[in-house]
Amino acid sequence: MNKIRLLIADTDKAYLNALIRYLISSGNHYEVSGYTDVKDFLEEGNDFQIALLGDEFLAALEINPEKKRQFGNVLHLSGNMSTENSDYGTIYKFQRMSSFIEQLHGSLDTKKLERASVSGREGQRTQIIFSPMHHELALPFSLSMAKLMGEKAQTLFIDMEGVSILPQLLERDIRRDLGDYLYHIIGKVDDGKNITDFLGFYENFYYLAPMKGISSLASVTVEQWICLLENISRSDFEQVIILMDQTVQGEDALLQAADDILLLGKPGEYYEKSMNVFAAELEAEGLAGKCRELLLPMSVSQGPGEYQMRAILNGNLGGFVRKEFMNAAGAS
Repeated sequence: MNKIRLLIADTDKAYLNALIRYLISSGNHYEVSGYTDVKDFLEEGNDFQIALLGDEFLAALEINPEKKRQFGNVLHLSGNMSTENSDYGTIYKFQRMSSFIEQLHGSLDTKKLERASVSGREGQRTQIIFSPMHHELALPFSLSMAKLMGEKAQTLFIDMEGVSILPQLLERDIRRDLGDYLYHIIGKVDDGKNITDFLGFYENFYYLAPMKGISSLASVTVEQWICLLENISRSDFEQVIILMDQTVQGEDALLQAADDILLLGKPGEYYEKSMNVFAAELEAEGLAGKCRELLLPMSVSQGPGEYQMRAILNGNLGGFVRKEFMNAAGAS
């Protein structure tokens, strides 16, 4: 389970230490940083999913608004039960810890972000490809889809896998990737034009290479993903294809923002169970209408020399994708 990155800042050192000890020992997978000094707090440069801030630290945040970019959500940590803050939610210091934890986790709720409007320019469509059973050909399939889309429209492929072999498949030396672009746009208003500085080009589509580091993808906040989609919506791409991994925070927010969701599976009762479970989750979230299931009956070949991407794109897999795409277009 991914750890929740949490910052707590309060001048009551005894309370702060006791709270941190409790959270770390609670088994809820917290990674906690604590501060009792405002200057030290302002010098902290890392990003956190939640910040619990006492009065003095909340005041310092207001004076230094650029620091808000480091926090996915901010709660006012107050010793006064009657205190309400119109700009931030309030969490009471001395309530029952079960209620404290429940409120803390509630602040990670992404419902308001799921409904965030990411209106792309007219004609732009975003499709997310996701494989609940982790199909081994999900990446080649997605690249084949990008190639096909790229024949008729300016297409961008984004690799959001936690561990990806895209550089090896494309035989590319990646200089700038998804992580670099996120760093470039966070906290800025970008017109989407500068994205080309971070892209590679293959066959007839552009790609944004996956982030480096096993845990890098999991550390990106929901707000940062929404910022990514908003910036891409201002670009000139007509088709955006995202291959998404389960290590993505706020996965449901991204699925809500997509125009289409393609669930990639494999024939067989065992594989179909995971597909059915995930499809039921999407239905519960009201996403069934934009979802399509596709069973890819192919597997990775065990023979040597089978992974030249151009051969894959122009071989059986590429033909399968083209046939499915043409059938879907004919049915719509």
